[in-house]
Amino acid sequence: MVISASGKASNLEPAAAPGAEPTAEPTTGTLAHALQTALTRHPKISMATSGTQAAEAGHKAARAGYFPKISLSHKILRSNNPVFVFGTLLEQARFGVEHFDPAFLNAPDPMTNRRTEALASMPLFDQLFTATRVAEGQGAQNKARLLEDWVKQEIVLGVIRSYYGVIVARERVHVAEDAVKETEAQVRRIQHFFENGQVVRSDLLAAQVQHLEFSQQLVEAQGQYHTAQVAFQTALGRPSPPYPEPTQKMPSLLVPLHPLAQYTADALASRPDVAMVREDLRVARLRLREARARYLPRVDAFSTYGVSGPDWESGSSDYTLGLALSWDLYEGRRAPTIDQALAHVTAAEAQVQEAEDQVQLQVVEAYENLKAARERLNLAQQAVAQAREALRIVKDRYAEGLTTITEVLRAESAYRKAQWMDLGARYDHVVRYAELLFRTGRLQDAAPFEG
Repeated sequence: MVISASGKASNLEPAAAPGAEPTAEPTTGTLAHALQTALTRHPKISMATSGTQAAEAGHKAARAGYFPKISLSHKILRSNNPVFVFGTLLEQARFGVEHFDPAFLNAPDPMTNRRTEALASMPLFDQLFTATRVAEGQGAQNKARLLEDWVKQEIVLGVIRSYYGVIVARERVHVAEDAVKETEAQVRRIQHFFENGQVVRSDLLAAQVQHLEFSQQLVEAQGQYHTAQVAFQTALGRPSPPYPEPTQKMPSLLVPLHPLAQYTADALASRPDVAMVREDLRVARLRLREARARYLPRVDAFSTYGVSGPDWESGSSDYTLGLALSWDLYEGRRAPTIDQALAHVTAAEAQVQEAEDQVQLQVVEAYENLKAARERLNLAQQAVAQAREALRIVKDRYAEGLTTITEVLRAESAYRKAQWMDLGARYDHVVRYAELLFRTGRLQDAAPFEG
């Protein structure tokens, strides 16, 4: 596996043609499959998904403000209040001529009225209150989805770091094991030469010291390898049973760099965190519009349908239709509310500017880090080739008796150090490339790392 020779992220590549065959399921142990596992199992995914679901529910709740409100009530009243009795007789359609008798009007017998009433009301213009709540709900929903995308990219970056972290740690163990085996064999040869009087004791001691140094490096490499394995399982969300070892190798090809301006433009257009603060600015402006709309009247429509009667079996029905207009000609809170909303808009605009400035800085930093990593990788590859050739030459000279064992050990140490540095440079190059894609908001899958 190598990094794509084009150096382009998957979302910069042409989209698959309509009707194309679906991509095959990634093989277990590959980076693509590890990412698939993490994006399915990681706890952060559940947290982000729950946030999105809550925001969607909040948006639906806000939209309910556009719908009519219907309520049902039932009252049972009994009184001998003359006004109540007179009105109840009219309401129940039981009023007669005899009820004009002053004696009845002044001292009526108590009456019972049972009234069941349905009320429907609907705002026609509520001073943009509902529209703003809906916009806020939509904004929260958009932010939740953007956060979910950002969390996924963070998980992808973590998996890439830990996936290749396991690989480089494993290869460093192999390098250390080879060095231990090589020096162990070397110690045996020099021991034989020493016993035959062909070398001095200092040569044997130097070889033994070199062997101990490489043995110590092996112990350290094994510990780092175990730590890298645990970090990898954690980045995947601790799947059960544990995910198998990565099967791919460390990429070694240099990725070509695009102009910095292209990465910056991609970041400003694609970064979810920038889009979230822009969403905050949009909502702040809508709240300012709502605050100004408080100077306008409110208009509501309503209707009622009721049944009144002395008992459950009999009664008289009635209905009412109406429009209600209310207008607060003066309210002391309106002007301060507008000032507050203006301040929030100004703060949101500054937040957007700050976010964009920070993103540009982060892109420049990631870009320069990748450039440096490219150079280090190039130099490390040259160093390995040169150290290998130097070791071969020194060994040949030693075999001919033209140099000392000290020179052989020094060349062996330089070669192993070059191998160690090369592995670190290759890992750093891959991670820096992933970080640059992450900083541009385009780290979505394993495609940029597959050849």
